[in-house]
Parts: sequence; structure tokens; C-alpha cells
Amino acid sequence: SSGINAEWPLRPGENPMNIHRWRKLEGSDPSTYEMIQKIQTLQRRLISKTEEVVSKEMSIQEKEKLYIDLKQILARQPGPEVAEQLQIYQQSLKDKTKQMKAMSSELNMCEAQNSEYRYEIETLVRELHDAKNKYYMQKRKERNLKERERHMTGGMIPPLISSQRQESVNRFTGGGFNLKQAQKA
Repeated sequence: SSGINAEWPLRPGENPMNIHRWRKLEGSDPSTYEMIQKIQTLQRRLISKTEEVVSKEMSIQEKEKLYIDLKQILARQPGPEVAEQLQIYQQSLKDKTKQMKAMSSELNMCEAQNSEYRYEIETLVRELHDAKNKYYMQKRKERNLKERERHMTGGMIPPLISSQRQESVNRFTGGGFNLKQAQKA
């Protein structure tokens, strides 16, 4: 191989300055030139397709990352069991609300009845108080009347009691007739 390189500049018809040997063959061998052009176009296409593949891979990685994120979010979301449980809780809440409303109306009725009873009790207490006052006033009047009679009689035995004890006193009825005289006759 070193002998070929040494003889190479000495060959007639070759240009030692021409580094790209394929340019020299441009006109001499058309099939090789066409092949080189095909190779270059294929290389360009390969480069563009590689760039497309890289961009597609990056897009796929982004989509996979988004998929994983959504999958994690979905894993945190409630499942159908939770939805069923939620429906059960909602129905229970409706039932408890109805029950609470019924109890509330019952409580209102009891409070109204309680108010009526309190008013009736207050009325009865006032009537009792008035009756007691009347009774005590009547007792005072009677006591005062008795005391007056005692003062008037001067401490003597009241006439009703004295007439029952004294049989010698004449008794009169109705028109002032003496009962003892009517018995004698």
C-alpha cells in the first residue's frame, strides 16, 4: 500500500491536486455518479427522517409524561364504590332532613301547647289569688263585724247564744207572736 502511494503522483494523466476522486469520474462513469447522488439524497432524507424521529420521540415522551400524570390524578379520583357510597349518604341525608323537619314541627306544636298551658296556669293563678283576696277580705269583714258587736254589747254574751241559754226569755216568730204563749194555749 505504501508503494501505491509513492507511485500515485507519477502516473501520467492523473492530477495529484484533485483530492475528490469522484469529481474526476463525474463525466466518465455516469452510473457511479448517479449512485453518489442517490446516496447523498438518501443521506439527506435519512437526516430529515432522523430529525422527525427525534421530534416524534420527544412528542411521545411528553405524551407519556402527560399520560402518567393523568393516570396518577385518575388514581386519586373516587371510583364507582365511592359514587355508590355518596348516593347512600345523600339518601340518608334526605331521610334525616325529613325526620328533622317532622321533629321540628312537632317541637313547634309542643312549644305552642306549652305556651297555652302557661297562659292557662297564669290565668288560674290570678283567679286563685283573686279568690284568696276575696276570701281574706270577707274574713276580715266578718271579724271586724264581730269585734264591733262585741264592743257594742260591752263584752256580753251575744244575743243568739244568750237566747238559747235563757229559756225564760220570750221567743217570737214571724209576726211577733210569742211562741211560749202559743204553747200554753
